Amino acid sequence: MKVTIDPVTRIEGHLKVETVIEDSIIKEAKCSADMYRGIEKALRGYDYLTAIQITQRTCGCCPYAHAEAAALAIEDALKIELNKNGKLLRNMVIGAYKLKDYVLHFYTLSSLDFIDVSKILDYNGNDFDMLELKKFVLKELASKKVFPNPLFTQKYKNAYLKNKELNITLINHYLKSFEAMKKMSEMVKIFGAKSTHMVTIEAGGVTTIPTADRLVKYISLAHEAKHFIDNCYIPDVLEVAKHFKEYFKIGKGVNNFLTFNTLLNLDGSYLFAGGFSSDFKYEEGVNPYNIVEYNNYAYYKENGGYKPLELNELTPLSFEEFKQNDTKYSWSKAPRYKGHVVEVGPAAIVINNYLRGKDEKLISMVDKINKELGIDIKDYNSVMGRHLSRAIISKLIIDKLIEDSSMVEEGKLGFIQLKEPPSNVKGIGLTEATRGALAHFIDIGENGYIRNYEMIVPTTWNISPKDNKNTPGALESMLIGTKIKDINNPVEIARIIRSTDPCLACAVH
Repeated sequence: MKVTIDPVTRIEGHLKVETVIEDSIIKEAKCSADMYRGIEKALRGYDYLTAIQITQRTCGCCPYAHAEAAALAIEDALKIELNKNGKLLRNMVIGAYKLKDYVLHFYTLSSLDFIDVSKILDYNGNDFDMLELKKFVLKELASKKVFPNPLFTQKYKNAYLKNKELNITLINHYLKSFEAMKKMSEMVKIFGAKSTHMVTIEAGGVTTIPTADRLVKYISLAHEAKHFIDNCYIPDVLEVAKHFKEYFKIGKGVNNFLTFNTLLNLDGSYLFAGGFSSDFKYEEGVNPYNIVEYNNYAYYKENGGYKPLELNELTPLSFEEFKQNDTKYSWSKAPRYKGHVVEVGPAAIVINNYLRGKDEKLISMVDKINKELGIDIKDYNSVMGRHLSRAIISKLIIDKLIEDSSMVEEGKLGFIQLKEPPSNVKGIGLTEATRGALAHFIDIGENGYIRNYEMIVPTTWNISPKDNKNTPGALESMLIGTKIKDINNPVEIARIIRSTDPCLACAVH
């Protein structure tokens, strides 16, 4: 039996997932990125500094990461090191944005896979927002619409939390999450000037002067964000994990994990270190030129594999070739690291940094949670492991942001003015976006004009098609072998997909 979800909802962008199910087991899976973007191509011929702003337009969910990666690539090309305030302020902008994205993913995009929203009808308290929501649901259900608001018409049967009190708590926190995300966006704007697309992250640092009033406001908002993360987000994820423990065994993908350094400490180390692990054996450090991209199953004439910046452009199939094609099925390329399919993202960060064995705070937190849930580090390679990883990372990030904000030197500009435009240099910017490992490669030609540019984006790793060896991509691997309890209600497929938080706007260029 063939089961297709097209489009997958509650993700960013256009994704089609096709599965073949035999005897209730997924035997085949294809992830198709259906939207071509071309932003890399659009950059060529422009001033090198425009990359920081243009690449942000790749995505409305995680523009901060593209701004940072582009700035890092330019700084690498020009051999620039940020001053103290530049390092701290950049962390404070991008860290706040990461938090907002993690909260957005759990509550807005994923929680409705677990919450029974109809339980709001059992609410008898006096919270204004909850009563307004109850009134709205009653109105929708009593309407004569063919399709009442889809948020409250559960698509899958027998798939949601049964505990009434927990459902009501999660619905309440779902509503509170919007105010929490608003405050996190305010944190971004204080030193990023605006959100979504900030304008103060530049090659050389951050251009906003850290005045006393800005710092006081940022720290105040950070403590409010911490309260939500500590008292709502983390407890909610743990409660969902306890009620859906089988999802620590569902959605297991490849045992290869890739991470890049992110959130720089003043001593030159990072909050989360880059590395590669295979079968839970960890190697510190990453060589970006061990990345090769394949196109045998992507809609391009050149099949690869190609290393970063090896090509100036790819040639899409013509419409006639597309109609005759019976092999290629995605606009996404298939990146591989040292020939391996890898998973990137929050679970990869937690697994790699745990295996690295140097972050005592992360290790202590993971060990405590593992004991409470009766799991181990290998169980993080799963649907519930990915959700849990985001919560763990959020806790570590908010604590760092509060610490970093206390070290900023008031009134001192965290920006180094660049000199004349460079010529004939290349640079690499590696960081972690919300969804995982992000790499920007820039080739600057004469007088500072971009000659070539390439982005290898987290979702490209995770939703890639098969490579030239016919090896399925990471998400395809997570789906293959999954047992579907009810073929008419394949909620397992949706939960696996959303656990990776796909961003198709980022995936294709």
